[in-house]
Amino acid sequence: MRVAFRLHSGESRSALVESSGPFHRSSGEEGHDSVRIRVTATWALTRRPSQFALVGLLGLVVNSLVLYLLTSRLGIYYLVSAVLASVVSTLQNFLLTEWWVFRDRETGGRRAVIRRYVAFNVLTIATLAFRVPAMALLTEFAGLYYLVSNAIAIGLTFAVRYVVADVWLWAGRDRRDQVRVDGWFAYDLHGMVGIRSQVPLAELAVFNVDRSVAPDLIVERHALLGGRPRAHVAVTRTGETIRYREHLGLAGAAFDIDLGPRPTIRANWLLTRSQHVLYTNVVEPLLRFLLIDRDAVLLHSAGVVDGRGAVLISAPTDTGKTSTVLKLLRHEPWSYLADDMIVLSAAGRAHQFAKPMTLSSHTMHAISTGRLPVRDRAMLAVRSRVHSKRGRSIGHALARWNVPIVTINAWLQLIVPPPKYHLESLLDSEVTKSAQLEAVFLLGQGPSSVRRPSPQEALETLVANTEDAYTFPPFAKLAPLIRLGQRDEKALRRRERSLLAAAIDRASLICLSDPDHAWYQAIPGLVRDSRAAPVSAGPGLVGAPIAAAAPSR
Repeated sequence: MRVAFRLHSGESRSALVESSGPFHRSSGEEGHDSVRIRVTATWALTRRPSQFALVGLLGLVVNSLVLYLLTSRLGIYYLVSAVLASVVSTLQNFLLTEWWVFRDRETGGRRAVIRRYVAFNVLTIATLAFRVPAMALLTEFAGLYYLVSNAIAIGLTFAVRYVVADVWLWAGRDRRDQVRVDGWFAYDLHGMVGIRSQVPLAELAVFNVDRSVAPDLIVERHALLGGRPRAHVAVTRTGETIRYREHLGLAGAAFDIDLGPRPTIRANWLLTRSQHVLYTNVVEPLLRFLLIDRDAVLLHSAGVVDGRGAVLISAPTDTGKTSTVLKLLRHEPWSYLADDMIVLSAAGRAHQFAKPMTLSSHTMHAISTGRLPVRDRAMLAVRSRVHSKRGRSIGHALARWNVPIVTINAWLQLIVPPPKYHLESLLDSEVTKSAQLEAVFLLGQGPSSVRRPSPQEALETLVANTEDAYTFPPFAKLAPLIRLGQRDEKALRRRERSLLAAAIDRASLICLSDPDHAWYQAIPGLVRDSRAAPVSAGPGLVGAPIAAAAPSR
């Protein structure tokens, strides 16, 4: 069964380009089409900044009129009038920006509008810190009329205001609508785990359903968790309840996990605002153990389907799995399962886990150059650096010290959201719901080589790569306290290994190294070769080299 996420058919598109039949066009027609495409692309790129600029011009008219009335008619000092005029024009600017400039973005409900209005006012106040001194300098020292000085000062802040509005306040271009059922968000993970949450979980948007589910995990919002400030991180377990508190009390990250028959996560206001941190640092670790308890593995691996079976691609974090998957989907008629985590049953069935992809600057060459707007590419340079491997290594280093690392991470991701995009925003491809496991590739960065590992080596590598995804706090302190039914953490980990060993038992296991990260060139040929002559390791073959396939492109 396939989920229809494909936006356009690559086959039909190429057919239009290459056809010389009845639909063949003359060079003149093609020239007109080329001009039309360029005009359309230019308008798509400049439409929103142009609308924002027009709103700003209308706001300038209102601002200048109020400034004139307050200063020249009521005798109020012109710099004070400038501040009061901004209060009046801000409301008009916000309403037009909300209802016209960004009307097509998925940006939440009424509460989200109120939050944006408050933030929009904060942005106005922040720009006044520059505008008022600039206006004074232009009026007092350059001798300009105060209305002219005001217009220039407002114009100088246009770029900053637009970038903040586009990238932060109305940054909903790649968000997916999620539906509530009786006030709760419901998620059904392949019939294995049901989740009810008061907080939308963007990483699980693909599993959001419009019906009630029998919850195996509940996520609740408890705004005032946190208590008093403290000198150290506190992780405790009392009965069935795990409590996590950081230094700043109510201002910091805090959550409880009730490990009863229906495990329940209660998160405070900061974590429910920074929902990526809530999911990655709290929900997903618990979800991993819940899936083990239901005889499935949440494996840190990318996955594609070549038409006949699932091909998993495993590597440590930040090695290049996402780039490899994107390139495979661009160059091969394959479909998508996952780029980060995948659900794998003991029977070797790989189930999709289509979370939004986290992009980095070096991932951009793997997607179509015109797919993301220029503004996204420009901000990606900043956002990907903040959320890069080096950024995470700084976080790991800080975690060894007595600092509120989860709080820092939550605030950072509120200010600079991670660059996450759903597959359909990046390229045209299908998402396959599940497929039988056919091959497992263990990627390496050393000299070019292809070899077959033993099942034990493959198992150890897959487990190590999965553990690598859970190195950020508070997992190390949280995991030893988890117990589901009769299984504690050690029993759950043993069960995970046995399930994983059974899942890969009949799959082709291949270690693939390339110093240039060009794994995507060899994978298709190796999959075909393994189908013709299975490469599962037998006596005397452990670690033996196999011939590398020629690049498929």
